[in-house]
Amino acid sequence: MIDKILKIMKKNNNIITPSQLEKYGISRVYLSKMEKEGILEKIERGIYVTKEFKYDEYYIFQLKYPKIIFSYNTALYFYEMTERTPIKMDVSVPKNYNPYRFKDLVNVYRINDEIFDLGVTYKESPLGMKVKIYNLERTVCDIIKDKNSLDIEIRNKAIKNCIKSKEFNANKMFEYAKKMKIYEKVKNYMEAII
Repeated sequence: MIDKILKIMKKNNNIITPSQLEKYGISRVYLSKMEKEGILEKIERGIYVTKEFKYDEYYIFQLKYPKIIFSYNTALYFYEMTERTPIKMDVSVPKNYNPYRFKDLVNVYRINDEIFDLGVTYKESPLGMKVKIYNLERTVCDIIKDKNSLDIEIRNKAIKNCIKSKEFNANKMFEYAKKMKIYEKVKNYMEAII
C-alpha cells in the first residue's frame, strides 16, 4: 500500500492530503504510519510531502484554504505583468467567508457571491503548481474598481502590459465590467490610458 501511495504522490508533485488519498479508496491511517516511519513529512495540518517536494507557498496556502482565489497584485505577478514580487499574497474570498485564520499573512478582498467565480482559471505558480487565479480580464477589472489596491504608476503600467498580452481579450473584460457594475469606470479608464 505504501508503494501505491508514493506513486500517487509522485503524480501529484510529491504532496497529498487525507481527502485526496481517500478518493483512491485508501485510509488516511497510512499517512500517520508513513510519517512515523520517516517516509513522509507533515508540513501543515493535513498536508504530507515526500523528501522530493519543493515547498510552494502559494499551492500550500490554497490547499489549506481551498475557497481562496489569487487576485490583484498576486495575479499580476503570476501573469508576469508586474516586476514587483508581492510582499503579501492578494486573495479574494466570498463575502460571507471568515478569513480570521489568515491573520496578517495576506491582503483579503471580499467578493459578492454573484461575481466571485467570474473569470476563475488555473495557472502555474512560480514553482509550477496549478493554483486558482482570476484571468487577466478579471484582474484588470478588479484593479480598476479598487484604485487603492496598487500604486497608480504600477497599476497603469500593469494594465498596459495586460492589454498588450496575447492572452488578453478586451471584449471579455468589458463583459466582466458590466457584470461587476463598473462598465463606465472601466471604459473611462481605458480611454484615458490609451
